[in-house]
Amino acid sequence: MRSIVTGVVLANASIDISLHDTYYIINQNNYFAVQEILPCINYYYKNFMINNYNNFRYYHPFFVGLLEGDGTITVDKTSNVTLRVRIVISLKNTKENYNMLNILITYIGGRLIIERNNRYVTWIASNKTDLAKVFAILAEYPLLTSKKICQLNYANKCLLLNNNKDILNNWQELKINKYITQHNLIENFNNKFILPIYYSAWLSGFIEAKGHFKLYKYPNGNIKTSQFIIGQNFENYILKSILKYFNKENCKIAEIKTKVNNINYYKIGIGGKDFRLSLKNNYELYHLLGNKHTQYIEWININ
Repeated sequence: MRSIVTGVVLANASIDISLHDTYYIINQNNYFAVQEILPCINYYYKNFMINNYNNFRYYHPFFVGLLEGDGTITVDKTSNVTLRVRIVISLKNTKENYNMLNILITYIGGRLIIERNNRYVTWIASNKTDLAKVFAILAEYPLLTSKKICQLNYANKCLLLNNNKDILNNWQELKINKYITQHNLIENFNNKFILPIYYSAWLSGFIEAKGHFKLYKYPNGNIKTSQFIIGQNFENYILKSILKYFNKENCKIAEIKTKVNNINYYKIGIGGKDFRLSLKNNYELYHLLGNKHTQYIEWININ
């Protein structure tokens, strides 16, 4: 299958993160085992993605950004010889988020459940058809965060284990080493990261998951400062890419050591009239779709 990855460059690295590579491995090594898990990959790649590209070109990269910000790719055991891949996005249960995830069901598939005492609405892809669609989307719009790349690679390898008599021992080893390449991925991206052509829509999805629109006021109610704030564990390059996108590369990135696990957490806060205008112009083309859209409208109107 022809490679279609564009825009993302890893210095001195070759990483299998997308469907065209996965599909090649499946065909060459263990296709008949994996086809029971994802029988429709090639069909959806050729039809669902290519033939309907104009209809889905915003919602698909938006979905990828949302997945990278608030989602996870997991694998669990359903029997002694079968592993199950699940792709999950869990958000605060608001009317806006519920409607947004229903829109994504229309364009991607999956299903919704309300959980944790009605506090969260969760989108799940777990059946063969929905997983095939998501894998096709991740081929067209590759993941950008190191953690999700590791999760996807782990899921790909687990799929190849299905129906293998030594599946449990191999699965445990894969599980232990799931994030073994994350440090190198981060170093490579820190050295060279090019914004891909789908970055604008991806960023709106990522901000929908991770962004905050903050107002700080004086005791009398007047606005002291107004900032857009976003943070990320480990992946400093993601915040640099956001600053580059908005031509704010001189802004400082704060580095914080978290109390739990001593993790490096990076955060940026951007304000100013020129930035708010850039943000407004950007969102007229690349809309927020959920609860963050409501927060943004309130924030920009007050400003």
